[in-house]
Amino acid sequence: MASGVGLGYVAGRAAGPGPSYGCAGSQRQRNRCASTRRQELRIGAVAAKEFWALVRQPQLLLLLLVGPVLIMTAFGLSLDVRDILRPRALVVVKPGSEGAELFERYREEFTDRTQFVGTTGDLESARRRLQRGEVDAVITIPPDPLGTVASGERTPLGVVYNTINPVFGTRVPARAYALVLDLNQSLIETTIGGEIGNLRTIQERLNELDRRLEEASAAAEELASEEAQTVTTELDEALATLEGSLGALEESEAVEGDVSETLRGINDAQNVLGEVREVQREGTIGERSGLTDLRESVNSAQEALAALPDDVSPQVLTNPFRLETENLATPPDVVGFYARGVLAILVQHISVSLASLAVVRERLSGAYEFFEVSPLRPGELLAGQFLTYLGLVLGVNLAVAAVLAGFLGVPVEGGYLRMAFAMVLLTVASLGLGFLISALAKSQLQAVQVSMLLLIASGFFAGFLFPLSEMRGPGVLVSNFLPATYGIRALQDVMIRGETVSTYDLAGLGAMAIVALGAARFFVGRRKH
Repeated sequence: MASGVGLGYVAGRAAGPGPSYGCAGSQRQRNRCASTRRQELRIGAVAAKEFWALVRQPQLLLLLLVGPVLIMTAFGLSLDVRDILRPRALVVVKPGSEGAELFERYREEFTDRTQFVGTTGDLESARRRLQRGEVDAVITIPPDPLGTVASGERTPLGVVYNTINPVFGTRVPARAYALVLDLNQSLIETTIGGEIGNLRTIQERLNELDRRLEEASAAAEELASEEAQTVTTELDEALATLEGSLGALEESEAVEGDVSETLRGINDAQNVLGEVREVQREGTIGERSGLTDLRESVNSAQEALAALPDDVSPQVLTNPFRLETENLATPPDVVGFYARGVLAILVQHISVSLASLAVVRERLSGAYEFFEVSPLRPGELLAGQFLTYLGLVLGVNLAVAAVLAGFLGVPVEGGYLRMAFAMVLLTVASLGLGFLISALAKSQLQAVQVSMLLLIASGFFAGFLFPLSEMRGPGVLVSNFLPATYGIRALQDVMIRGETVSTYDLAGLGAMAIVALGAARFFVGRRKH
C-alpha cells in the first residue's frame, strides 16, 4: 500500500504544472516537451517501484538468478546419451554348443550393436534380470544354428525385451535387426572367402590340364604330318612283307615253333596301323581322340574364371556399395542441441511468470486504486513494469547463456550479439504475452495456472521434444501462438547454424509482441475507465 501511495504522489507531482524540465522553444513546444518529460518520469517511477519491490524479495531474486543457472548446469552435466541407442544385452547360449562357437567367432557383431553384458546358459534367469531392469534385451542363440540352415530352414535368433517407451523402446528391435544383418553378412563373407580360395585352386589345376592337353594336341598334330604318314606307309609295307615271309615259312615248315601266334600279332598291328593311316588321311586325330572337345571345355572354364575380378576381397563382393553421407550443417552433441531449447523455454517462462502477476498483483494489493485517480496512464504503467522485467529477464538469461558457452562448452556459431538479439526478441514477445494474461486474470492463482499451461504447451508444441515438421492439425495452430516456437528456432539458427534470425521468426515474435502489448494496454485501460 505504501508503494502505491508513494507512486501516486510521484505521479501527481509529475502531472502538476511544475518546472519546464529544461524545455525550450515556443509555448506549444515547451508544453509538448514537458508532457514527454512528465511521462518519462511516471514510467521511471513505475520501473523504480517494481525494481525495489523485487529487491525487497531477496529469495525471489536468488531464485530467478541462480535457479535457471543451476537447472542448465544440472541438465548439461546429467544428460549422457552416448549409449542411449545401444541397449544392454545378455546373450543366452548353451556352453560348448555350435551356437557358442558361432557367438565367439562373431562376438564383435554383438558388442558393436549392443552394450554387451555377458552370456548365460539359463534362459529363465536371463528373463528375471530383464524384468528387474538389469538388462534391456535378452538374445537367445540356438545350439545348432548351422545344422538348421543345412536342413533348408532359417535359424531364429530370439530377442526378448521389456519396455513401455514408444520412442526409445524401438532401439531394441532396431538394433536386433541390424545385428541379424551383420551376422548374415559376416557368414556370407566367410563363405564367399572360402569359395574364392577353392576357385583359385581349380583355376591352377585347369591351367596345368590345359598345358598337358596342349602337349597332347601337339603330338597329335605331329602324327598327322606328311613325314608321319610316310613312316606309317613304310611300316605298313614292312609288316605286309614280314607277314608274307612268315606265312611262307609256316607253309614250308622250315622254322621250328608256332609261327601262327606271331602272325596274329602282326595282323593286330596292321589293323591298328590301318586305323591310324585312315585318321591321318582324314586329318581328324583330335576329334576322334576327344582332345578337341576337351580343350574347348577347359578353355570355356578358364574364360569363366578369368571373368572374376582379381584380388577382390569378400567384403567387396558381399557389399559392393558403400555409403558416403554429407551433412551441410554442423550438428552439436545432444546437450548442445537441447540446451538452446531449454534456454528459450526458460526465457519464455520467466518472462510470462513475472509479467502475468504484474497487473493482477497491483489490483489485488489495492495500489491500482491510486493509479485510477492519478494521471498515470495504463500504457505508462505497463511501460515501467516492462522495462524492469526486460532488464531482469535479459540479465538472468544472459548469465545462463554464459554458463552454457563457458562452463558447458556449448558453441555460439553466430556470435554473441546475434544471440542477444534473438533473446531480446523472445523476451519482449514473452513479456507481452505475460502482461496480456495479467490484464485478463482475475486472481494470481489464475495467472500462475495459465503460465504453467504455457510452459507445458511449449514442451510439446514448440519444437523442443518433437520436431515441428512432424506436427499436424491443432498442434501446428498452438505452436504459432507460443513465443518459444520462434525462440527455439531462432536460437538454433544463430547458435548452431551460425545464421541470423530468419525473417519468419523475426516477424512472428514482433507481431506477437505488438499484438499482446496492445491488447494488454487495451484491457488495462478498459478496467481503469
